Amino acid sequence: MWFKRRRKAAPEPAEETGPGRERSLSMRPAVNRLVREETMENGFVRLTYLSAYKPWFAGIARRMGVWDGRPLERKLELDELGTFCFRLVDGDRSVMDMAGILAGKYGLPAREAELAVSAFLWELGRRGIVGFREAG
Repeated sequence: MWFKRRRKAAPEPAEETGPGRERSLSMRPAVNRLVREETMENGFVRLTYLSAYKPWFAGIARRMGVWDGRPLERKLELDELGTFCFRLVDGDRSVMDMAGILAGKYGLPAREAELAVSAFLWELGRRGIVGFREAG
């Protein structure tokens, strides 16, 4: 063999440093002011938001002269459930409140509604569409 493999050390048990479940569910999501919302003919929502290029791609595009330095405008079309959840985002409701409303409307178990709303909001947060603040 050309190289010697190193054995990976067993990971040490990590302390819980991130937010706990209760704290996460008490967060209040709010829509980014730069996001444009459009209602389509079918009643669903289309979101238009700005997205940055990956640094490596931006460097190549800049060198080739095909990028003007502006952020990329992206669109995200939501389905029925996504539209319902997105309309609940007002900056005042907590994630837990939103999950309770979703569970009541669609007859879901509370835990399943919490997971669905949390995953949806996490994805919107990852894209910069929503931000979160602590209940205060």
